[in-house]
Amino acid sequence: MNLTNYVSHILRRSLRSIWENLYLNTMSSLVIAASLLLLGVYVSVQVNLNNIVDTWNRDVHVSAYFAADITEAERLNVLEEIHALPEATKVVYVSEEEAEEWLSERVDGIDESLNLLGDNALPSSLEITLSSEYSQPEEIKAFASKIQRAEFESIDYGVEWVKRFNAFLQLLKALGTMLGILILLFATFLVTNTINLVVYNRKDELEITRLVGGADLFIMLPFLFEGAMQGLIGGLASICGLWVIHTILTTRIQDALALQIAGELQFLPFLYLLLLVCIGMLLGLTAAFIATKRFLGKTSS
Repeated sequence: MNLTNYVSHILRRSLRSIWENLYLNTMSSLVIAASLLLLGVYVSVQVNLNNIVDTWNRDVHVSAYFAADITEAERLNVLEEIHALPEATKVVYVSEEEAEEWLSERVDGIDESLNLLGDNALPSSLEITLSSEYSQPEEIKAFASKIQRAEFESIDYGVEWVKRFNAFLQLLKALGTMLGILILLFATFLVTNTINLVVYNRKDELEITRLVGGADLFIMLPFLFEGAMQGLIGGLASICGLWVIHTILTTRIQDALALQIAGELQFLPFLYLLLLVCIGMLLGLTAAFIATKRFLGKTSS
């Protein structure tokens, strides 16, 4: 049998087996799709949280809130002093009216609450953007201490919160890695058992093939191709599921969130999607290899 006929036989036998065992193959593809969907959701969350952190690191800023009883001249004097500091790349004065307008645009129904508080419900402030050279928590904290003065009622730089958020991301990454491994192992187990049923459905045919001199590789290759096809279909189905989830969350979350912290939710990059499909095909191949190897081991003993 030449190579062309050999490959043609494997493809025809694999496709015929997929059709003859359509229910079992569909179940295997769905198991792979569900597993990759869970894995993809975790990776998508991780990617978007990392994007948020990167945005914060590129836009390091300190908010300094003025006391209510200082004059306009004092405010301008403080602004000029801080603008002259080497750490500050941009200093913007935000009046009480601008602060209220900014909040009203982002929080529905906040106008009534602001009206109850009376005029100048929100303090004026300086929004200070720091150079990227001063993005570490310790450097931000030192800068906040440096600009502390009587004209400011409070200074907000959120360093502790960012540090806790970074620690949370590290924990999430570790837990996600362990969970992903468990999901893939469980999926491999389920798909292996499903392919076992397909193999045993063709038990007589495979035993005859072996008796007439068929090599183990010749017997295994159609099942390996079948497993790869199940993984490919499962991977593509998981991407469709991720797109649906992403579309729903993008509309509903951004409508529900009053304050947008880092722009729109991002869908997984192409390389991540390609990796999901490759993992699915590898999972199907592994399950098919284990199932056929187990069968061939039993029949040879």
